[in-house]
Amino acid sequence: MLKLIQEMKLTQKLDFRMIQSLKLLPMTIMQLEQRMNEELEMNPMLQMDETIQQEQDKSELSGNETGKVETDSQKEEQKNDFTEAEWTKYMEDGFNNRYNFRQESDPNYEEREPVQTYVVTLSDYLLEQLGITVTNDDDRKIGEYIIGSINEDGFLELSDEEIANSLHVPVDQVTKIVELIQQFEPTGIAARDLRESLLIQLRDRGRENSIEWQVINEHYDEFANRKLNDILRAMSISEKQLKEAIEVIGMLTPRPGAIFDDTQNTAIVPDIIVEEIEGEYVLMHNDWHTPRLTINSSYRKLLNRNSGTSPETRKYLVEKLNSARWFINSIEQRRSTIMKVASAIVERQMEFLERGISYLKPMTLQDIADSIGIAISTVQRVTTGKYIQTPQGIFELKYFFTQRISSSNGSNDFSAKSVKEKMKEIISEENTKKPLSDQKIAHILYEKGISISRRAIAKYRDELQIPPARLRKQL
Repeated sequence: MLKLIQEMKLTQKLDFRMIQSLKLLPMTIMQLEQRMNEELEMNPMLQMDETIQQEQDKSELSGNETGKVETDSQKEEQKNDFTEAEWTKYMEDGFNNRYNFRQESDPNYEEREPVQTYVVTLSDYLLEQLGITVTNDDDRKIGEYIIGSINEDGFLELSDEEIANSLHVPVDQVTKIVELIQQFEPTGIAARDLRESLLIQLRDRGRENSIEWQVINEHYDEFANRKLNDILRAMSISEKQLKEAIEVIGMLTPRPGAIFDDTQNTAIVPDIIVEEIEGEYVLMHNDWHTPRLTINSSYRKLLNRNSGTSPETRKYLVEKLNSARWFINSIEQRRSTIMKVASAIVERQMEFLERGISYLKPMTLQDIADSIGIAISTVQRVTTGKYIQTPQGIFELKYFFTQRISSSNGSNDFSAKSVKEKMKEIISEENTKKPLSDQKIAHILYEKGISISRRAIAKYRDELQIPPARLRKQL
């Protein structure tokens, strides 16, 4: 039997404006600019401010100065929103409600139109060569399929038989086109593995009768595992000859398609710039190209009591005006929060700014959250996907968060990234004929005041993509 039950519950719910603020916070500058353009199209009350001289009306844009992203009470929300009567009076009195990224104009700043560029991909480059060398339609179709099966590193991921079965053509015909594409630039393309790619590159250099060709063709496994003495015995050559062959092999590329890697062409725009000015580090927002938003003054007449605007239209305009004001405040709040987090990070990492990665201090998200009084989730949103330009280079903000490693002498602890940097320095200075074991590296670090286990050394070495001692050994 159905029953009606009445009960009371107390729940927290974010309204759409708080959700909007949370969505703006993790955006990069470029994403924010796109979002602002979308809002300009959807909200007629917003417009792009073309003037530079007028100052932002701080009374109307008094955002949350603490940088907190939290839900206000219903009473506070009603106080922040303007009623129709308040908006009417506000519009009659005149207003200058704007969001301005530029606190003051730079007389030397020159506006530049963005330049649209087209990046040639690996597939584009190979298809262009295919079009020049192949005239038969059937062969061109096979070639296009093969090129489409080449990964970003330049390796062909399908066998001749798989391609032939997919296209319903003879295997010999596929093999002929594969061998043709393997002659294209970049050298070493369309190989099935690294060994084949290296052989293609050596053949292109006319080294088919060389010692290095024999090393890769007949003793690749021993070469890959650095079993150099086994190669010397099998080939009956001197250490000098093998060393010269290894130097030639070292000039070949292990990833033929790497020069077309799209990630290499991705421009990183820092959100914050840190510069040393008169002995002090100064943080600045890198937002000169981002548009300024303001309330559209052309709608003043529509809210005038004598304008004859219908109640429904006036209600719509008031809703859009409140939405525009909240959006502008959300952008300012985002900007303020990013600066607070970046400032707290820089304050803790002064030695890094002056001396480099080896002096990076251990730091957690909770450390920053506690220091500026915001939630750890807010710090997570702020530091993901945003970059800071420092005297040491450009880094993602989350790069500075690293685990703590104890010191061996009871002094200040070390960050994992600084330990990795010291490891790289130690390995770069080792005797390549007698490379250091993980245990020896741990001992050297202990003498430098860093207490770390051999297992941790092996883990960090793998993360740095540094091979073990037996594979680092050279003649």
